[in-house]
Amino acid sequence: MTNSKSFNPNISHGVIEQYKVTITAEDIETPIVAFFEGTAISGTVENIPVGGRRVVKVEAFNPNNKMIRAGETEEVDVIGGETAEVEVDMESVPVFANLNDGNIVPNTRFIARVFSDPKDAVTIDDEFEGMGQLLMDVNSNADELTPDAATCEARFAPALLSSGEHKLTAKNVRTGRSSAVTVRLIDGTKIRPALFYNGGVAATAKIGGPLTQVVTTP
Repeated sequence: MTNSKSFNPNISHGVIEQYKVTITAEDIETPIVAFFEGTAISGTVENIPVGGRRVVKVEAFNPNNKMIRAGETEEVDVIGGETAEVEVDMESVPVFANLNDGNIVPNTRFIARVFSDPKDAVTIDDEFEGMGQLLMDVNSNADELTPDAATCEARFAPALLSSGEHKLTAKNVRTGRSSAVTVRLIDGTKIRPALFYNGGVAATAKIGGPLTQVVTTP
């Protein structure tokens, strides 16, 4: 895997605690899934059927079980008795650092913190009552923000939003990779913004060095 390590492993949101490898194909009825420790440099996935057009997907999760990196490679041929070396480029996935599904916020003015790779700009889309809009940060008057190089966070303070259920999506502008949370905003009387709080033929696949290897046995 390339770029398999966190862009800032010293920040809790950026720690990679676990890798998930999923192998799928049209002729594989149930996806083959394996998990590896975040510090692992190699691993083995058992019982991959021989065949063509396999898709190898790798996801990296932090201690909060939020996916912060992902990558996939398609059109992988798994041939009996041969080893296929598959390179998977791991790209950053923006996540909310102070938001979880189900949060209830007693103020419709808020600050959202998004954790992501500082090299890529991020946006936040708000879906409310079937309508979507790209949120604008009131401080910068911009709908794209770049995470800080030291903290890897971008802070969004949008204009006043309506009370009710909102689906917020943080997206990497360059790659389109994203994550979403659904929260409920309720009317409040606070003047200052309110922060959110977290409430067939057997084969093997290896991950090591810069490559993911898919290995079949005759």
